[in-house]
Amino acid sequence: MNKMIILLAALLVCAISGIQAQTSDAEADAIVNLLGIQKKEAIATLVHVTGNDSVAFWKIYDEYQVSNKANAKQRIGLYERTALAYSNLTPTIADSLASVYFKNRFDQEKTLETYYNKIKVATDAVVAFEFYQAEVYMLTQIRAAIMQQIPTYGELVNASHKKK
Repeated sequence: MNKMIILLAALLVCAISGIQAQTSDAEADAIVNLLGIQKKEAIATLVHVTGNDSVAFWKIYDEYQVSNKANAKQRIGLYERTALAYSNLTPTIADSLASVYFKNRFDQEKTLETYYNKIKVATDAVVAFEFYQAEVYMLTQIRAAIMQQIPTYGELVNASHKKK
């Protein structure tokens, strides 16, 4: 699990660290696909399903991964936009970024709820709850790893004041 988080953080830092070059759609797809494979391995250790429930769960989980791909790509782009905005952050840009982060998180939660319900119907509420917990855990770990790699705007401002 830690290997996946480190890999994710490294990929996303590489994707957003180039100030001059933006992440292409193909690069974002590659990042999301690689993360999807890593996440699926981690989910397999966190969600316990057997027999028919296993078949149903993994079919729905694969659908979830496809459904969530646009949201994941948007978040990668949002991290990149945030890093690029640091050089000219205005109240308008900051507010716009915050609004997109809120929408992205809301969309993620709606997708989780939709697939929780699908898994609950196909298996049971315990398996669906395991899915929900595992996904929230993974998303939290991934976001924390990324945020540890990217300084906050306030950290940059403080660092620039110390240099003067």
